Amino acid sequence: MADVPYETAVNEALERLAHAGFFLGAGGPGNQLRGFALHAPMGAEALAALGHGDLVPGWVDGYAVRRGFGAPPDPFAPIDGDDPASWREALGRTRRLADWAALFRRQIDDTGWHATLVAWWPRLAPGMMAGLTHGLIRTAHAVRSASAVAEPTPLQLHEIANGLAFWAAMYQLPSSAMARGARAIGTVRTLGRRPADKLFADADALIGRSVDAAVAELGAVSAAHYLKVPGRVPVPAIHTVTAPAALRLMLPLLPPELGPRSYEAIRDVCGTLLNLFAAGGPDDVPEPAVDGADPAVQRRVLDAAVELGDEHGIKIAEAARREFADHPDPRYFAAAHHAVTLLGGSPG
Repeated sequence: MADVPYETAVNEALERLAHAGFFLGAGGPGNQLRGFALHAPMGAEALAALGHGDLVPGWVDGYAVRRGFGAPPDPFAPIDGDDPASWREALGRTRRLADWAALFRRQIDDTGWHATLVAWWPRLAPGMMAGLTHGLIRTAHAVRSASAVAEPTPLQLHEIANGLAFWAAMYQLPSSAMARGARAIGTVRTLGRRPADKLFADADALIGRSVDAAVAELGAVSAAHYLKVPGRVPVPAIHTVTAPAALRLMLPLLPPELGPRSYEAIRDVCGTLLNLFAAGGPDDVPEPAVDGADPAVQRRVLDAAVELGDEHGIKIAEAARREFADHPDPRYFAAAHHAVTLLGGSPG
């Protein structure tokens, strides 16, 4: 493996993606994913974080062939971030993507990426469902990239702006996502419903002690229930693992008072996605196919995800490694094993 530094790999990826839009294009023959969120910036950053910087340029080029890049959006009208009437009117409106990106680039140039993140977090956090959580996740990968270096490049700063822009333009409350998803699949379960649910009781019990620990446990609980996801819909519920992991990347950068509200938001997101995509009730947890605490299993999962090259497989494997390092819990890698298997990999 060539020794390509993380920062070099990330910036090479972002340079290749500089003219991409926010959604997939036509992609290769038979691709049915046109209009879905562009995952290349997230997947490339995760691949670099796994130590495979040498693979990143080829992976991005291959992603362009497989998935295609949609065109960048056209501007509609400037958004005034200091005028609540202006930005609230644009919240959740996809056609304002370019306007949001321009706003966040201006604010990052003026006040820095961290101040911009903190200022907008309370406004955006209730809509963490945005783009099936990809606003949160894309922002988190971009923030980790910028945090890892003494001086982020303009490409890295623009990527934070793009993540926040996608979050703002795709802003969505879990309740509306539940209603839309229920209409699409014809059912609504009660897995994560409050106040009577039991699903996240262990995570809820930790919130008074540590928001970080509560979010980690919520992700582990979600990982256990991901094992109930059938092969026909492997992707949506993956975000019940990767979105809490993304939030944990951000928590140290946020004022402590924003922590409990952030936990409530991600809790609603995970409950909604498990309601829609995981079969069974809150006590119905299958036995994992592998021991996620076994280092050999972990290596196989990570290797299989990289070999498969699927963006969701790479992201959940990288999240499992990161989460397990902080909170050694076998449920993370058991979920990653299930996901990579459903996506077509062979972890063994």
